[in-house]
Amino acid sequence: MRAFTTLEEASAYLAPLLDQPVTAEHLELTSHIEFRAEPVGLGGDTFTNSYTISWSPSADSEIFVAEPPVCTAEYARQRDAVVTATGGFFFLADRCRYRPRTLSLNLAVRNGKVLSLPTADQDALIDDGGTLSVVEVPARGELSLDGRTLRWAGTRTGAEADCYAYGNANCVIEHEPDAHTGKVRTLREESRLTPETTGHHLSDLGFTAARGGRFEATARSDHGRLDIFDHDIVLRCPRRLARVGSVLEPRTIGPLSLRPSLRGAISVGPSLSHPDPQAHPLNADRSLGSFPLLKDRPSTRLVFYGTADGRRHLRLFDGRPGSPTFPGVGLDQAISLVLTGGDVTTGCLLDSGHSGRLNVRRDGNITSLGNRHYLRWPTKRDPRFVWNPDHGRQVASLIALR
Repeated sequence: MRAFTTLEEASAYLAPLLDQPVTAEHLELTSHIEFRAEPVGLGGDTFTNSYTISWSPSADSEIFVAEPPVCTAEYARQRDAVVTATGGFFFLADRCRYRPRTLSLNLAVRNGKVLSLPTADQDALIDDGGTLSVVEVPARGELSLDGRTLRWAGTRTGAEADCYAYGNANCVIEHEPDAHTGKVRTLREESRLTPETTGHHLSDLGFTAARGGRFEATARSDHGRLDIFDHDIVLRCPRRLARVGSVLEPRTIGPLSLRPSLRGAISVGPSLSHPDPQAHPLNADRSLGSFPLLKDRPSTRLVFYGTADGRRHLRLFDGRPGSPTFPGVGLDQAISLVLTGGDVTTGCLLDSGHSGRLNVRRDGNITSLGNRHYLRWPTKRDPRFVWNPDHGRQVASLIALR
């Protein structure tokens, strides 16, 4: 661990340590899981370090949704995982009054139970009985409210339904300049409240998770402005059905039925099959910030994909922001490098940028790969930039292999 007073000081120290091509190697971590590392030239003097995990259907794969967020390396140590990798999108703000109860953005399922309903249509990575795949998940389905079946839709879809779901993906994050850190993410506090209602037909119910995958209504507003962050799910529903104490049970989410074999599901994207990733709606998703998420700039990128031989893969393209030789890869570069490497049948980008990381167990020890430049931002208690290369940013979901 090391601390710096400025970003410039940190960059000067880290550049000679990190801006180096990795030594190429290919290892069997277990009889079902392989690891490959290789430097990839990008033209001129630039390169990326590529780390690939490949596994057969015999390996046990898991999507784990974490509440509270976890360090992926620490999870690997505590749960005896051979590999862990960062997962889906989650709420991230440097300045906010408080964080939402559930950090995962849009869809989050753990052990067949919903943690977060999606508010917008988005691709999802699902763990169905230990097999990972990418599925397009419209934010709509069926739920039970006090035993009555209702059609629901996410509030950002524009779809017609009996009731409408709000979640932390309704929030708005602004990227703002900062003299010390360069930029900060600031929550627009108004965005954590539901819009005001008009008329006398609809009310907002705030639900808190209860036993058995159900939710109990703990707050009601007939005028809107219910705090989304205080609840696990918020529904705008017919006023005649709205009462504190109501029990909600989600039944379907797009094509997904909530069953025990659905061990995990997280919103991701874009899918590798999307015709124009740079025009993907995620670029305009304000819950991820005002800086376009998928702008084709060099960055660390983490990709999940499957190939025709039935194997699944995680591939991380590493880089350090601001490096003249090791800046990471653009969005189109990452997708092209994956698609030219084999017969890809399914795939998506995972939460990349400064969160993307792989952790690999080798000879009983955990090695952390990707984003080793990551700095903990200054706080009121400690105004320094703190470098702990084996820790990284804590995340709200991860992929684990055993």
